[in-house]
Amino acid sequence: MARVSILGDMPLRVPQMPVQTVVEFINEWATVPQEVSTRPWEGYPARDSGPRRTLRSIWPSEIGEPDDPAVAEACDLVYLVFTDAWPGSAAERLNAALADAGLRVHLSAGDEAIRLEWATDCPERLMLAVLTASLVDYVGQAPQVRLGICESSACADVLVDRSPTRTKHYCSARCQTRERVRAYRARGA
Repeated sequence: MARVSILGDMPLRVPQMPVQTVVEFINEWATVPQEVSTRPWEGYPARDSGPRRTLRSIWPSEIGEPDDPAVAEACDLVYLVFTDAWPGSAAERLNAALADAGLRVHLSAGDEAIRLEWATDCPERLMLAVLTASLVDYVGQAPQVRLGICESSACADVLVDRSPTRTKHYCSARCQTRERVRAYRARGA
């Protein structure tokens, strides 16, 4: 990884997106959710999909927007954060993702205040940096929230558990209902 001198060029600022958009990216582009789902995979979302529009709105104009395979690679790496035990192993995965993306804290001044931002010297890893910085900032602001994977046998989507007891098991009411029906039918058999 090339290092940027304090006196030389400025590092690349890493924009962030809402955590729900991070979840949408991972659930639509990561390999495991596609492989586990019982729904036939119909390809990556179109260029006008919500996550892609959000990405275009924050992506630096001087860098070409990543193609689907590059997005999928970054999503596969960040997916691992959701699979590990919360919070210990997930924190270790986030630390590894920070290192893989070349992320570091960058302070900027403006409007009579100093702002903490993320920066990277690895523009080729910017998609990974965006997803990771967005997750790190989110868990920093909401440390009681748990990240996890849907426990439905027909789903491996990631989820953000904002429930008061932090015991959410399914990514959606559809998955929860499917598992309840499956359990009910198994009891009746």
